[in-house]
Amino acid sequence: MARKVVVIGAGIVGVSIARELAGRPGVRVTVVERDEGRPRGSTTFAPGFVGLYNDTPVLTELARASARVYESVRAGFSRPGGLELATSDAGAHEIERRAQAARTAGLTARTVSRTELPQSVDAFVDTSRILAATHFADDGVAAPTELTAALRAQAESAGAVFVAGHEVSGVGNRDGGFTVVGGPGPGRGGADADAERDRDRDRERLDADDVVLAGGVWGAHLARLVGLELPLFPVAHPYVYSASDPWLLSGPFVRWPEHHVYARVHGDRLGLGSYDHLPVPVEDDSLTHGAGLPWSPDFDASITAAQQLLRPQARFDAAHKVNGVFAMTPDNLPFLGAHPDLPGVWVAQAIWVTHAAGAARALADALTDGPALPREVAVDRFEGREHAALRDDALRLYRDIYAHESGGDSGRGAGGAPHGDAAAGTTP
Repeated sequence: MARKVVVIGAGIVGVSIARELAGRPGVRVTVVERDEGRPRGSTTFAPGFVGLYNDTPVLTELARASARVYESVRAGFSRPGGLELATSDAGAHEIERRAQAARTAGLTARTVSRTELPQSVDAFVDTSRILAATHFADDGVAAPTELTAALRAQAESAGAVFVAGHEVSGVGNRDGGFTVVGGPGPGRGGADADAERDRDRDRERLDADDVVLAGGVWGAHLARLVGLELPLFPVAHPYVYSASDPWLLSGPFVRWPEHHVYARVHGDRLGLGSYDHLPVPVEDDSLTHGAGLPWSPDFDASITAAQQLLRPQARFDAAHKVNGVFAMTPDNLPFLGAHPDLPGVWVAQAIWVTHAAGAARALADALTDGPALPREVAVDRFEGREHAALRDDALRLYRDIYAHESGGDSGRGAGGAPHGDAAAGTTP
């Protein structure tokens, strides 16, 4: 008899998990997604930066594995490389340290001069301020919506079934497994809404041997359905796009780690994001309509400051502004693994586009009796600590989004940030 797995969430993480499991013998996969039509999770708003090196080795390995999967899909992903730029002596020392560490990890990274910057980057970066630059040749960029659609097509081709428009309202135990209860997702209702919901719940009771929680910014809510208080904290993040400019060229993405700013060319538009502002926590009731919130004027100052890193002629009035939400953890590491008290329930949360496919493969291996998942990403690693203190730790790490749990400006990784739903938060 086939092993029945229900995956909750159809962002890049959930779709990647379905793709991995559907291709394995004796596994039948159903993915439950809350939206009908255009998705509204973090994956939709992710800028799609896929930087491989991270000072935490487990994230480097997940990123490398993800990039290999994305490359094999042949849609929505390429490897133009990534550049880290420094405008101070301290910044130059830091990016050289990271380059050496990346080389030690087996990645390609080299110092380049200002005159070696590609034309695509020279066209928008104020190179007069650059004291040092490092090129990470293995880094990539994703078009998250296109990439997720391609991963989903492969999952469906392998037999995965997607159930759209149903929001999970409960996960109940049954003999040897679970029943996942679904109700109508957002946007449905009317005079007979209650009766319709009851009928839909009856139709959408899915039996499962295993349940995987991959709900992105709704992850803490889903975890509570299975008795788990997950320290997962949604935050808002700004990213802006220029108007169409036919003179823009594709090339490496760019980060200025000491300024907490990043940029890339998206086809014929320039995108720019910044973490250089106070963290903006987002409560669950603000996510009713998805992970894209109305633009906040509070972000204007950080975006204006970020533009000072661009050539004067490349600075722009944003044609499109994204206030995307992604979920943070107290140590900037994902939750990936088994529920500590409920065998058969698995968690895949706080995972960016950068790490989604690699995390999916690792979880699928563990679920099908393969290698155990790393302890660093265990679901219960914060057990016994107060929720309020964990929230403070997570928010403290926002500005230094790549920093490890001890904080500071070390810039823990170049691992591609929002959303993610990263996947994946709004991670680049």
